[in-house]
Amino acid sequence: MEFVVMNQKVVCSKCGGRGILIDTDPTKPAIRCSCYQQRVASHTHLGIPPRYQSATLDIFWTWWMSEHPEAELLSQLDLANQLLMNPMSRGTLKNGLDLKLEHILQKSGYQPSNQGLGNAKNIRYALQPSGYDQLTGWASQGKSISDFWWISGAPQSGRSTLAAAALKARIARTSESGLFVSIRTFSQELKDVYYDIRSFKNTEFQSERALMEPLMEAAVLVIDDFDRLDNDIRLARAFAQLLDYRYSESKPTLLTATQGPRKVLQSEQSPMIKLGDESLLRRLEQSQRVECQPTLKSLITLIAST
Repeated sequence: MEFVVMNQKVVCSKCGGRGILIDTDPTKPAIRCSCYQQRVASHTHLGIPPRYQSATLDIFWTWWMSEHPEAELLSQLDLANQLLMNPMSRGTLKNGLDLKLEHILQKSGYQPSNQGLGNAKNIRYALQPSGYDQLTGWASQGKSISDFWWISGAPQSGRSTLAAAALKARIARTSESGLFVSIRTFSQELKDVYYDIRSFKNTEFQSERALMEPLMEAAVLVIDDFDRLDNDIRLARAFAQLLDYRYSESKPTLLTATQGPRKVLQSEQSPMIKLGDESLLRRLEQSQRVECQPTLKSLITLIAST
């Protein structure tokens, strides 16, 4: 895997970092080194896979609205209103769930109707993923809420696209260094190091530290599909140390997964469970959560499960 960290000098062995190749024959013209285009692309893509390279927060939101039709949201607003208006059902809403529903109805400008679905002046508050405003505020406006973010959602929910868009928005605003890493690809590369395998992507031996260093040094790091970490205990230990380091250095880190931190780390399939690291679990549970499901739908699902 090619690691890309902006604003850090990468010295090419062929051109010495000049970006051009000068022939020993003075009659021959200098030519661009192959590393030049790689560096240009690197600064643009931050290691983001091609399928997410065009992601922006605006593009994500447009896609999100198309995935969640207005009629579906209005139906859920009707249901939320019915739960609140019925004394028996409202009495079952514990832990402030009734206040959360009221807040969404109020923010949405919801008005019930005697004919069909109710009306809402602004369904954004019911539609957006929970934690979305906080994430976009951090990325685009510098509102400091948390150094660790956990973005969860089912496959095809947009979690990786949102993480890539947030990374790009943050870097565009701050010019910090940034890196997007797929844990599935990176896990295999680390295993190649452990077993000293010269793969086509690792033709020369690289140590674990050499591979991990870009992840440690990036000012902002996205670790995609964290729940797909290989079950090798050495990988779990390496990533636990990485997360400990980034936490202690207050370096923003975004992790994506299908479920929340506790379910991921305590799954029987997770290598992290072998570490028994409760402090890491607590830190990740304290991450700012973003769930790639409409906020109102998340609340109704939670109510139905209690």
